[in-house]
Amino acid sequence: MKNLVLGFGWVWLSAGTALSAQTLFEKYERFLTPPKTYVCQRAGEAVKIDGKLDEAAWKNVPATAAFVDISGEDFLKPKFRTTAKMLWDDDFLYVAAEMEEPNLQASLTEHDSIIYRDNDFEVFLDPDGDGKNYFEIEVNAFNTVFDLMLDKPYRSGGNFFTQWNCPGLKTAVRCAGTLNDATDKDSGWTVEMAIPRKALTQNFDNPLQAGKCWRVNFSRVQWLKKGGPEENWVWSPTGKIDMHMPDRWGYVVFSDKNAGTPLSEAENFSLPYPESIYKLLWAMFYAQQENFARERNYLRTPEQFFLTEKETGTLPSGTTLSVEATQNTFRVIADVPALKTRYFVNEQGEFRAEPLAPRAVKNWVWLRIDKKTTDDAWRERFALMRECGISAALFEGYDARVYRLCKESGLEAHYWRWTLNRAEFLETHPEWYAVNRLGESSHDKPAYVDYYRFLCPSRPEIAAELAKSYLSDAHLPYVDGVHLDYIRLPDVILPVNLWKNYGIEQTRELPQYDYCYCEFCREAFKQKTGQDPLELPFPQESQSWLNFRYDAVGNVANTIARRVKSDGKFISAAVFPGPSMARRMVRQSWGDWTLDAFFPMIYNGFYNEGADWIGASVKESVSAVNGRAKIYAGLFFPDIKDDFEACLDAAFGNGAAGVSFFDGPDEAHLRRFKAYLEKRGFDAGVPGKN
Repeated sequence: MKNLVLGFGWVWLSAGTALSAQTLFEKYERFLTPPKTYVCQRAGEAVKIDGKLDEAAWKNVPATAAFVDISGEDFLKPKFRTTAKMLWDDDFLYVAAEMEEPNLQASLTEHDSIIYRDNDFEVFLDPDGDGKNYFEIEVNAFNTVFDLMLDKPYRSGGNFFTQWNCPGLKTAVRCAGTLNDATDKDSGWTVEMAIPRKALTQNFDNPLQAGKCWRVNFSRVQWLKKGGPEENWVWSPTGKIDMHMPDRWGYVVFSDKNAGTPLSEAENFSLPYPESIYKLLWAMFYAQQENFARERNYLRTPEQFFLTEKETGTLPSGTTLSVEATQNTFRVIADVPALKTRYFVNEQGEFRAEPLAPRAVKNWVWLRIDKKTTDDAWRERFALMRECGISAALFEGYDARVYRLCKESGLEAHYWRWTLNRAEFLETHPEWYAVNRLGESSHDKPAYVDYYRFLCPSRPEIAAELAKSYLSDAHLPYVDGVHLDYIRLPDVILPVNLWKNYGIEQTRELPQYDYCYCEFCREAFKQKTGQDPLELPFPQESQSWLNFRYDAVGNVANTIARRVKSDGKFISAAVFPGPSMARRMVRQSWGDWTLDAFFPMIYNGFYNEGADWIGASVKESVSAVNGRAKIYAGLFFPDIKDDFEACLDAAFGNGAAGVSFFDGPDEAHLRRFKAYLEKRGFDAGVPGKN
């Protein structure tokens, strides 16, 4: 499932993109006009079904707007006026229609005849508004009835059931003129119906109650000339000649006020969904239908709809759009945290709203252990972190006292340790260290800084030794998991903002920073491919040589993970952004590893980038693991503190399961973080919250 988020700093399709292309709203404009609405009041008195409409209740309720062409109000105005009214009581929905007609005609007299072959009046009812299992009742001027039920619209492969006869239905027709006599001029005809609640009840649920909202439409089929074509005049236009589009029907809400009692402003009708959400999801539904008709497949991601500001600009802030799709099914989803509601429409045309569970997130900090810090100071710090939405700490090093205090404060404690950058084997195993393309070993000539003492990732004994070490760490008292760092080769390309620190410009790969060309790696690659990497004319362009090193680093990570995870412990890693950047910069193809979580270090200031770049990196990372692991966005606090909320939006808005802060945050920003989580409706697992 892919996600897009509105109000989270997402950069949408620019105005200069595809200038001639229609937006979804333009393309499906006829299907996206607001449905008609009606407040149905109680009858308050007995209603006699005789077609006369002379009860006070009928006189005291408003009629609908005059019917329009089914394709929309911009089409030709109907030749004759039609309006409808509604009332209700505990047992019946009452419907009345008044139709101008200068030449009253009817021919069909048998129940369940195809009534629309005559001039007729039709009622469509979907009591629960889900677009399924809805009812249709048609009547002509002879008062002949055609009643049926449909399981779903025809566009979704629906079937009709004429076996359903609305039990207890009462109908009456009153003609103002002479039926089937063309020699005189008639005035029109009136239809009156009492539709029993029990005939529409499913699962013992009473749909006819004050406050309930139904989807309803009315249609008048009119044959202006013999042989057609027929005219279709409706209350709420569908946008094309198809009444079986329940999403285009009107909304009817039932009021407990009797007819004639003025309604307060609060009692007047309002849509049950945000109009912007409803309109966009249906636009995406019609786009899915069109794509399926053309490709026999559904669109899989929000990006494939090419949404613009026109479609997304009025959505509630923080709305997340996502698509779940297979070849034959789909759901287009809008999660609105501000309303704590999820809205979706599926391939069947079923539109639903359901409570949105708070989005669970987990947030971390990287911490160094200062042994001089007192217990009380640690407790105060941990309590503040916990209060403000931090769930876990990654400690560089181990101190049982600090880990215990962390755990007592309700936080997880994870052991953060360097992996392939290790100096402890300098004396015992000098041959284990990585070698660059110039033949220089990080054992005695490290790249960039003296502490860059990287091990060769290909030697199996190194992977075994590291796995043993991490498993031992995982079983230390109070340790919840282990966290790998420097699980890579030295930077063949440094982040651009660090070039000045070393007086270099790495616009291309330089041999002194390109590792590992040790004898072990060269021989292993030669046995595999028949080539010595030092003899390759352009080793930086050899995909086989690149893959060899990606796989070597990955094997170390997976060897450690197998040992740690098989013992029931959690394992994660700090990795470079990407993973496309990680492959290019440090030979780290971490999207293929089998860890529980990854912390891409999206330190935007190191790359002269802003908040949008954080979002793009998180998005790529989430896509790379495809649900196999969690992505926690690693943020360098000094780089984000001036654009704090926007950077958080970029991370969370693109699918991060949480964030992790390095070198911060301070107390003021921790409290801002707490406010941010609460505003977004996120559940960070803070006791007493959400």
